[in-house]
Amino acid sequence: MKIVRLGLLLICLAAGPLACAQAAIDMNADSSHYSLQLANDQVRVYLVTLKPGERTMVRHDHNFLMVTLQDCSIFMWPEGSSDIMESRFSRGSIGYYYAGRAVGIRNGGNAIYRNITIEFLDPKVRNYGYQWTTSGWDYGPTGTNLPVDPQATFVNRLPLGAATAIDVQLLPNGSLPGQGENNAQLIVAVTDIDLKSGQGEIQKSSGDAVWVDGLNKKLTNVGSTTARFAVIVFSPPAAN
Repeated sequence: MKIVRLGLLLICLAAGPLACAQAAIDMNADSSHYSLQLANDQVRVYLVTLKPGERTMVRHDHNFLMVTLQDCSIFMWPEGSSDIMESRFSRGSIGYYYAGRAVGIRNGGNAIYRNITIEFLDPKVRNYGYQWTTSGWDYGPTGTNLPVDPQATFVNRLPLGAATAIDVQLLPNGSLPGQGENNAQLIVAVTDIDLKSGQGEIQKSSGDAVWVDGLNKKLTNVGSTTARFAVIVFSPPAAN
């Protein structure tokens, strides 16, 4: 569940010192693990890959989102803390985290770990909600809930102030309604997707990301298999 997954990471925030320190670097400097896929005035989007046993420690100067591309168990910890806390993520899960301390990731599994990390350049993209660690309302990390039925079509939304993250699964011929003609969107393919929007078509492989300006058309899965993807919808700039 979301609370368990985030709880493990929050416990990690309070864990003890690292036995073996690793200096944090900018994501652009870690090209062996962070591959820049897309960048504009709203986001920086990276494909993150770690082979079994590999680790990385990077700075996050902006609030960020992680979209996991497969079921996995990894180790996540903030700089200066222990790297022994294991976190479990399911395919398509979306986790939102705040800028500040650098974050380390270690792949303790036997398969390649992959996620899409999205840095928000607008600080107004942020979460405000109930924080179970403090038993109060405040800004803090959060994530989407696990789907009630992982085999069915579902749309789970995560409000983030100036943006909304949506975890979407469409069975063949299933559709996601339009999200507003003035709202730019970032679409991240968790599985391979074949979507039709109006007269256009979006065909992407798992891990691909595409930026769409002002798409107010429903997205229909015209493929023969289930499509899992994330949509980040950005609110239009406020009028002066």
